[in-house]
Amino acid sequence: MASISTQQGLAKEIRNAVNLPPIPWTERYFSLLWGVIGVLGCLLLWQIGAATGLLDPLFVSSPVEVMRTALSLIPSKEFGVHFVSTAQCLFLGLLIAVIAGVFFGLPLGWSATLHATFEPVIAAVYGVPYIAFLPVIIMWTGIGVTSRVIIVVWSAVFPLLINAIQGAREVDDNYLRVGRSFSATNLQLFFTIALPSSIPYILAGLRTSIGRAIVGVVVAEFFMSSKGLGYFINLKANSLEMAPAFVAVVVLALFGIALVSLVTYIENRFCKW
Repeated sequence: MASISTQQGLAKEIRNAVNLPPIPWTERYFSLLWGVIGVLGCLLLWQIGAATGLLDPLFVSSPVEVMRTALSLIPSKEFGVHFVSTAQCLFLGLLIAVIAGVFFGLPLGWSATLHATFEPVIAAVYGVPYIAFLPVIIMWTGIGVTSRVIIVVWSAVFPLLINAIQGAREVDDNYLRVGRSFSATNLQLFFTIALPSSIPYILAGLRTSIGRAIVGVVVAEFFMSSKGLGYFINLKANSLEMAPAFVAVVVLALFGIALVSLVTYIENRFCKW
């Protein structure tokens, strides 16, 4: 009888769970909703400032003018060439940064000896702004794609490297003890336990690296290129064509948001465990 009562109670709980009211869309899309409100609020203040003369139209365009310019500029071949150039350098630099950060970071975090040996070196190099090395990089590689990719890699690799190190160091000791109890070698423990456990850390580092990489590629194009969105922004700003310059800035911002959102989706989809 007790068993039957227990089963009936479980069945009732399941029915109650199935009949739960749906989550309101305002709760389901809470972050997205307030994010959109924040962006629209900033655009409204920007437009009011431009319309009332609080913002000098010579140096700051208005959202309406930026939108009008974007409709004609973005489909143009000129803008497409600059965007493709920036995207190529950005993706190539990020790819190299991911490979280097994971390849060197995980062993440095896994081995206490390697970590103690190279941690001061990483801290010293990470503390030096990459802009300080621009003249040296130009002397080594000249002005072109190579120099820009180096800057992107330099900008993006350290968050990945540091997070990979931290991920390898934060592996649960209980998992390692279980693995050793089954006579797993250090190499097997590394690839079957340490590497999967570090993936959330690596993806978190990648989110940070995307923003740093975009800053790096724009700075590199200011000084090291005759094409790219950074060069385009510098060119238009120097000629006081602020609307096209702001179009490029907005495109870079949206591009960064899209990449970060993609990484966040992957993290939420595959790293819940």
